[in-house]
Amino acid sequence: MIKKQIKIFILALIIFSANSVYAFSVLSPPYNQSDPNFNKLAMRVYNSGSPFAFASGAYTYNALPLTTTMSGCKLISIIRRTQGFPKLAYWAIENYKICGGNIAEVKNTNMAGWNSLPNGIKPVINNVIAEAKQYGKATANYYGYRVIGKAQAYNGNIVYVYVLNGIKLEAIMRF
Repeated sequence: MIKKQIKIFILALIIFSANSVYAFSVLSPPYNQSDPNFNKLAMRVYNSGSPFAFASGAYTYNALPLTTTMSGCKLISIIRRTQGFPKLAYWAIENYKICGGNIAEVKNTNMAGWNSLPNGIKPVINNVIAEAKQYGKATANYYGYRVIGKAQAYNGNIVYVYVLNGIKLEAIMRF
């Protein structure tokens, strides 16, 4: 009888823990509401058009201008890493759509990787890599995803690939 109660207690504990973690991650507000550095960096990148790195306390911020939309809005991602924790779990990512100097939309992202992307997008990424090596940059669309490839300036054989889903940065890869 006691073993059965212990099993039920452990099962309930596991279910409650999983639900509370899920609820916490869904209900967490955008990082830019608790950390003003996100908005400042987004506007700095918007005005300069260049990437920017910044360190403050235990955090390192990388601000990346990803692309410009057809309407002239700029899509910018800010990645905040906690120093000493290289794993993706300690990254906070805010994605900005800035139009006419005003922040139009902000969404946070949990970074995915190569294995988390849809299988059909992988040949598209390979084509973007080949084109970026040849022309310096390339883009492609795949069912709501946008793949952007940029060759490294001083070594054209290295290509950085950014995968966006809407304005959300889903993956960054180096090939």
